[in-house]
Amino acid sequence: MKRRIIALTLMSAVACMSITGCGILPTEEEFDAAPVVKEYEGASFNKVTVTRGTLRKTEEIMGKYKSTVREEYVTDGVGVVKKIHVKEGQRVEEGDTILSYNLPGSEKALKEAENQIEKLELQIKHAKRLMGLEVAKQKKLGGSKTDIANVKKQYQQQITSHESSLKLLRMDAKIAREEIEAEEITASVSGVVTFVDESAVGTYGDLEEPTIIIEGAKKNRFEANSELASHCKAGDVVTIEVKGQEYKATVKKDKESTDSIYFYPKTKLNVEDDTVCTYQVVLKEKKDVLHLPSSIVYSMSDKYVVYYEDANGLKATKEVQVGETVNNFIEITGGLEENEQVIAN
Repeated sequence: MKRRIIALTLMSAVACMSITGCGILPTEEEFDAAPVVKEYEGASFNKVTVTRGTLRKTEEIMGKYKSTVREEYVTDGVGVVKKIHVKEGQRVEEGDTILSYNLPGSEKALKEAENQIEKLELQIKHAKRLMGLEVAKQKKLGGSKTDIANVKKQYQQQITSHESSLKLLRMDAKIAREEIEAEEITASVSGVVTFVDESAVGTYGDLEEPTIIIEGAKKNRFEANSELASHCKAGDVVTIEVKGQEYKATVKKDKESTDSIYFYPKTKLNVEDDTVCTYQVVLKEKKDVLHLPSSIVYSMSDKYVVYYEDANGLKATKEVQVGETVNNFIEITGGLEENEQVIAN
């Protein structure tokens, strides 16, 4: 009987030692329990702090430096160069004719149309004269009103047909004249002719090299052509980058082209023509707003949430209100405070 009691006592002691709540170990020797978050997640959370600042979306505009107004006129390869109206060293004004083409068929079409017009005008005049003579003859011979009306109708049909053809021919002639006028190239700037390729006369010209070059007033500006020009305001002083250096420049716009924009450096630059500048134009800007990376703000049904670590070390969700997304960051308009942390992973 004693042996059995001792065995039971030992088994109870062993069982009690295997249970942490039995209090066999002294308090100072107990190990701290691992955080709940680690038990469930297996690792610490990466966290991101809610930041206040400016969200800005930009795009790059590239411009090329032009020291002077320089216009190069290259033939289009469609018409033959009929005449060059300027010489090297000659001063020209904007709008002066500098070159004319001879498009195949345009002058011939105009001449044919004019000949046909002249012929039809004579036929109409002759038909009207014959109608008048025939009506007078019917009246003289005592013809009835019906006979006279039939004579007029016969000639009037002929005259109407000629007048319809005449109208079409006049339209053809107008088009031909417009084509011929379009064959005249005028100077787009005032300046001095610095190059003329006389050998282009009688040919289609060189499609890769200029036939005429005109240089005008000094420019000393960077010229850009971009659909983003509409986001720039004339007169603004902006920062441009040239060869890794930043410079202040004044923005100017082209009245005739909404896509053209010019940057005039505030300081004189010693750079060659076609040197490139870049300008970061601001397309969207939100100042003094709370924001987070958009990748850690989740859409759930009709609301947005973020994950955070609650008081028990568990991952929990919190609803937030959001505004605009700019460059992979999203504006936080409610639900979080500045410097509050949320889970990133």
